[in-house]
Parts: sequence; C-alpha cells; structure tokens
Amino acid sequence: MGKKKKKFKFLSNITRRDFIAGSLVGAGSALLYANAPWAFSKSNDKQKPTGIFNDPWTGFGGVGDYGTSNGNVASTRDAAHLIRDENMEELVKTAEDTGESYDMVIIGGGFSGIGAAYEFNKAYGDTKKCLILENHPVFGGEAKQNEFEVDGYRIFAPQGSNDFGLPIEGDGSLISEIYSKTGLPFEFEVVKKDPSKSNIDTPLDNYYGVFWEEERYDTGYFMGKDATRPWIINPREDRLARMPWPNEFKAELNRAFDDKETYYKGDNIDAWLDSMTYKELLEKEMGFSSKVTEYFDPIVAISMGAVGCDVLSAYSARQLEMPGTEARYYYDSSKDDYDVGVYSFPGGNTGIYRHIIKHLMPEAITGDKEFESILYNDIDFEAIDRPENSINIRLNSTAISVQHDGEAETSEYVNVAYYQNGKIENVKAKSVIMGIGGWVAQKIIPDLPEPIMKAYDEFYHGPILTVNVAVRNWRFLDKLGISSGRIFEGFGNFFSIRRPMITGKDTQPYDPEKPIALTFYVPFTKPGYSIKEQGALGRLELLNKSYAEYEQEIVEQMTAMFAVAGFDAERDIAGIILNRWGHAYISPQPGFHFGKDGNEAPREIVRKGFGRIQFGHSELSGYMSHTRALDEGSRAAIDAMKYI
Repeated sequence: MGKKKKKFKFLSNITRRDFIAGSLVGAGSALLYANAPWAFSKSNDKQKPTGIFNDPWTGFGGVGDYGTSNGNVASTRDAAHLIRDENMEELVKTAEDTGESYDMVIIGGGFSGIGAAYEFNKAYGDTKKCLILENHPVFGGEAKQNEFEVDGYRIFAPQGSNDFGLPIEGDGSLISEIYSKTGLPFEFEVVKKDPSKSNIDTPLDNYYGVFWEEERYDTGYFMGKDATRPWIINPREDRLARMPWPNEFKAELNRAFDDKETYYKGDNIDAWLDSMTYKELLEKEMGFSSKVTEYFDPIVAISMGAVGCDVLSAYSARQLEMPGTEARYYYDSSKDDYDVGVYSFPGGNTGIYRHIIKHLMPEAITGDKEFESILYNDIDFEAIDRPENSINIRLNSTAISVQHDGEAETSEYVNVAYYQNGKIENVKAKSVIMGIGGWVAQKIIPDLPEPIMKAYDEFYHGPILTVNVAVRNWRFLDKLGISSGRIFEGFGNFFSIRRPMITGKDTQPYDPEKPIALTFYVPFTKPGYSIKEQGALGRLELLNKSYAEYEQEIVEQMTAMFAVAGFDAERDIAGIILNRWGHAYISPQPGFHFGKDGNEAPREIVRKGFGRIQFGHSELSGYMSHTRALDEGSRAAIDAMKYI
C-alpha cells in the first residue's frame, strides 16, 4: 500500500455544489468578510486571515480597497458574458438616458484609459469634461495589487502588471513626462540583503529570477518530489551539468543561452522575423530540437503572448530579447542589481497608476502627494464620480454599445450605453476612446466598418493566472537556497519572491522569519493547436475551476516542493489570492506587426479609428506593457480631440 494522502483543511472549504450555486448568483453574490470559512487558521484567532471572500469562484480577495477586485472577478465575468450572449440591440432599447454629455468618454480604466485621460487633462485642464467607464470594482486594469494583513505586517503583491524600467529624465518620452508631472521618483532604493538573516540573492521583480537574470539570483528547478534530486539549485552556474536531461539537450540549451550565432544576413530583420513563428526560428533556422521550443514555451507565454512558440511571431520573441532574434540579452556578472534596471513597486505597477490618478484627480486618493501616501492611502470612491469633476471614473460599468448618432461622418456625438447595477444607462460623448481589448470593442460598436472588423479578426488573446500566496515566513526557501523557481512537474511554471522597495514606514520586511508574498505566474499553453484554439482552450481551463479547486492544487504543489525544507501549509500559509485574466495578452501571430503578403498590418488599420471613435488599447503595440498602453491611449486621445 502507498502512503496515505494527508487531508488538508482548505481556506475555502467550499463544495462543488456551492461553486455552481455561487456561479449562478454571479454579480449579486454577497461579500463575506473576515468570518469566511477559512481552514488554514488554527483555533487561535491571531492565526485567522483577515479579508474579503467574494464568492466561491472569485474566492479570497485580501484586504483593503483592492479586496473586491482581484483579476476578473465574478461580476466582471458575468457582465462580459452578457455582451457575449445577449442581443445588444434589444438591451440598448431599454437604456435610460442619464442626461449627461461629455467631451470625451473613455472605455476602460487601465493604463490605456488613464493615458488618454492624461492627454485630455493636459489639453483642457478643468475646462472640459471626461468620463472613464471601468467594468471592475476598482480602477487600474491589470495594474492592481493584492494586499494581505499577516502578523502585523501589510504585504503587497501585483495582480498582473508588474515590473518597470526607469525612464531617462527629460528624454522627451511620455513616461518620462508623466514621472516629472506626477512626482514619481527617478531613483529608488531596495532593502539591502542582510547576510546575518539570509544569503539568498533575490530579484527586485517577479520575472528576472527566471531566464534573463537567472544567473544573478538564486533560482531552483523543481523536477518533482519523487525525482532522484527534486531540486536543482542554480542549474546554469555549471551549464546544466547537474540536470537529469540528455547531454544533447543540455548542449542545445547552452548554445541557445550563449546566443552567439547570426541567422539573418539581410537588412530588415524585423519583417523577416515577423514572417515566421518563434518555433520555426528555433527549429528550422537555428536547428534546435522541439525540446528547446518546449523549454521556452512558458517563458514567452508568461512574458508576452500567453500562447506557445508554435503560433507566436518570432518578432514578438525579439521584443523579449529571446535567443536567435539578434536582440541579445547577456548576463553581466560585473553589474549590481541596480544596473539591471528593472524594479517593482510593492503592488507592481499599481504604484505608477496611482501616481497618475492622484495627479489627475487629487481627491481620488486620500492624503497628500507624498510618495508613501500615494502608494498606500485609501481610495476615496465617492470622490471619483461627482458632477463637479472634470474627470470622472464610473466603476462596475460595462460598456455594451458605442454608436454614432447617425452617420459617422456627419454625427455630432456618440451614444454610449453601459451596464451598471442591473440597469442599462446611456450618456452622450463628442469623442470616445476604446481603451479596451479588441475582443470587446468589435462586439459593442454595431456599425464598425468592415476593414476594422476584418483587422480585429486577426487579434488573438491568451489567458494568464497570477497567484499570490502570503506566507508567515520563508524559512523553507532560505533552507533550499532559492528565491525563485521554475516548475517542471505539477501546477504552474514560475514563482518568485522579491526584495522589497524602500517606501517608508510600510516598507515590507525582508527576513526569512517574517511574512512575504510568493507570486506564481501561470500560463495555459496548448502547443499543437491553432492560435485561436490555444487562447480559447486556455480560457476554458482558467475559468472552469472554482477557487477551492485552484486552492487545492496550489497547496498540494507547495507541499510537494517545500515540505522537505520544513514547510507546513496549514501553519505557514496566511492567504491565497487568485487573479484570473482571461485575455491577459495579445498573441501576435506572424504578420501581425508588419503585415503579410504586402497587406497592411491589422493593428495599423485599427489605429486609423472610426469617426469620433478612436482605439487606444496596448494590444495595438503588439506588446502589452504599461508604457505602451500609456502611449496608445495618449495617441488615440490626440486623434480624438479634433472632434471636441
């Protein structure tokens, strides 16, 4: 007989029946506060996690303003399915006119939307009016944070948008201007490593401990709890010599890591790369086996396109500085952490977003304009949508119809209908910015011209799950000698802790005896299927499990990985938050960036806009990042303001 499997008391303690019932309730689910049925809590009240348990699908959201808005929560999921499944024409007929008229309405309150609002404010100040419709309970898009209260500490982690590079002050870029105008500092400090507490080298963000700066930080490869050697620590320090892989495969990977060969002799490498998938580049041009492609699949998926190398444009891989693309990324051991140039706020790029909001709407975040206040103070939800504001943000508001009043060429305004609190309402706008993804935009503009519709047919998206697990200590990582990990067996692919940024009195601890958040980025790659099928199958997997089911997988995975180092889930886990992003990334196929067969690239067709409606989502850049999102939103606003 085999070993008897230990039964865990899970945080959710929710049955399948509960999940189904809760899913049917959807947007009307009640919020259950700190007395939710947690089980990683001993009888001792001090051990019980505090926070919001939203519903059986969304699960635990943590504490603070973002506790009701972790990823695509049940209410946003259900509103999105309303757009997908209902007859929009009939719904719009029921809309009640609010009597409001705006100079600009922005659909989407993420970085693209706030970039458009920034440009609007720069042009008009308080003299004209703008409305942002945001379908989530909190603004920010993927630039939101999870917050935990653990043993007297506030622990933060990113929901999605994570790291950033510092702009050059005065270089003329939009992001540099935003830093100057909003008070974002051009220099940061992080907590220094204290050898008396731990000798672990930890990245400053959640990505660079895997692949790019893997040799700088302490990274482990988990081969499975039943493997001869479950953990291989820092496998690249001896060029994979300890890895239980065939020598031929190890030699291939080392050649890929070295990235010394040149495969293109022409003068337009970008267009050449955009003519093939990254798998074709790796295998046909570079001569690697499919095993090398499989190694890189989750790396590009979690960083760029959420799909496999077999369908992703090789030019997208160039944007990630992947091997063979002649955008060589070399590890330089002479550099220190600051020279790497990649940082993360405690809650990811939420810190950048909150500075922009505070600049545009000073009362939106309570307190003064000091750095720490902007990062941590409460959102004043009543202040963000008032008649006297020049810019308003209307939360839990899902746009369902955006249509010119008459012909686009001659109309004087656009009707914007949105769903909020079970009602359909309508506002008028002189101009509209679509700061949302094409999968929604094409469904809610009834008279969208055929060229844009066809272009949008070439836009594909893939899902990502971001999991943040707050632990009461990280002695188990310290004992293993790692800060980051690549998972080759079991749930997920990557995890990491971060060395905290110094932010003031709420600077997070960096001590194995104190709490920290582990962030797991989980892609859903389905190699072998078409690009459209990979996204759809991934979303099906992402969305078709309850919080309890994911929780069980995560706890079992952490136990398999860390029990050998003294980890005990019931004792050590303080909370688990899921952030589900069904369309996390644009998935650019060959031809997306520069066109195919002499045809214009689909993104350039969409950028032309449609009358008073302009498109400004970051997907149009082919690489969804906060800087590109801001740039696209700004460009779209400038194009739209000629109608104001």
